[in-house]
Amino acid sequence: MNLPLTIKTHLKELVIGTRFEPAARSIVDLINPPSKDILRSREDDTYVYQIMKRILDKSSNCIDVGANMGSVLTKICQVAPLGQHYAFEPVPRLATRLEKRFPKVDVRQIALSDLEGETTFFHVVDAPALSGLKHRDYTHWGYNNAQTESIAIKTQKLDDILQPDFKVKFIKVDTEGAEFQVFKGAIRTLKTHKPYLVFEFGRTAMVDYKTTPGMMYDFLVNQCGFKFFKLNSWLEGLAPLSKTEFAIICEEGSAWNFLATP
Repeated sequence: MNLPLTIKTHLKELVIGTRFEPAARSIVDLINPPSKDILRSREDDTYVYQIMKRILDKSSNCIDVGANMGSVLTKICQVAPLGQHYAFEPVPRLATRLEKRFPKVDVRQIALSDLEGETTFFHVVDAPALSGLKHRDYTHWGYNNAQTESIAIKTQKLDDILQPDFKVKFIKVDTEGAEFQVFKGAIRTLKTHKPYLVFEFGRTAMVDYKTTPGMMYDFLVNQCGFKFFKLNSWLEGLAPLSKTEFAIICEEGSAWNFLATP
């Protein structure tokens, strides 16, 4: 069942990642002042861009998992214009739009996971960024009557897509709760090339996907050899997070975007 796009969603897709985005955002903010969570997310977006400018060169290879409307992919292509990049986006309409906007990027209309197969993807029509492999309670984000549609999609492991010698420098993962499964399906790549990882890990996703901070920490830190940071903490040169510190932050919800470094 294909549900019609709301005018708001359609306009967002047209301007996000373009030179018109700042002006459009300012107008929207005047009409509907952003919440604290939205302001925090925007601040995190700024941190991610600063991190990318520090760690990437023009030829760095990058991967955007959950590319959505291409906001992070735009920055990737700006900072590393000569790199070979991949973008993964399960929603057919969004994947097609990404292919047109980023002709040099290898865009795949699939979901990354730790298993290869087929599954159902729940597309939130009026808030595509909340779409994922599980149907969730969207009232936390202010969508009391969210329109959703079910899409049959393929799942693959990142390790089955990339050549073993493909050196990736940066991976951003925002899959609304399935981040742990994405990393499990990329264990060879993570251990071999040790890319920088920016990933989301929030309270509601932990419950819906039955994943704990300890599981994420044990896998990426203890098994794969990464270090965890809050985004701004790494930029400020602070020490990495301990397992307990990471768990407290996740449980409190004081941050939900993190950086993992080699």
